[in-house]
Amino acid sequence: MDSPGAIARPYARAAFAYARDRNGVAQWSAALKAAASAAADPQMRAALELSDTSQAATDLLCRLLEDSAAWEFDGVRNLMRLLQENRRMGALGAIAEQFEQLWREDSRRVEAVLVSAVPLDVEQQEEIARALKARLGREVDFRFELDDSLIGGVRVQVGDQVIDGSARAGLSSLATTLNRPAN
Repeated sequence: MDSPGAIARPYARAAFAYARDRNGVAQWSAALKAAASAAADPQMRAALELSDTSQAATDLLCRLLEDSAAWEFDGVRNLMRLLQENRRMGALGAIAEQFEQLWREDSRRVEAVLVSAVPLDVEQQEEIARALKARLGREVDFRFELDDSLIGGVRVQVGDQVIDGSARAGLSSLATTLNRPAN
């Protein structure tokens, strides 16, 4: 059985190419996020998966999307119907995620998760963003999280790359060094 990510990939690529060609990436992004959110509701998900209610649930989902999709509604509706016909509505969340990733890659943006022990002020956030932009050569979209177990400092994750400047990491490194046998 294919993973949702593998199922989603061709749909996300096709939707992104279609949206980019029509300068509608932002509208498609909003519509896909809204669709994925609505389809994640347990009752909606169940209705989308049942063959006797799938068409009606897809039509309802399309009506919910009319406002967020605006002038791109026909394309979004066609995608929803295609997913329903191919019994791929379960991949909608993965399609929305991959669409966002394609958008970031196309606009030379990366998403970074910045984890700190305490809230950072705007100046600190901007300083970290400038440094990361210079290091990666791309614009950076941050998501901020708090983790008091870091003790101090920050940890930044961009994809599978982690820059750990936390006090916890420093203490762990120091402990490793101190536990090495002396020469």
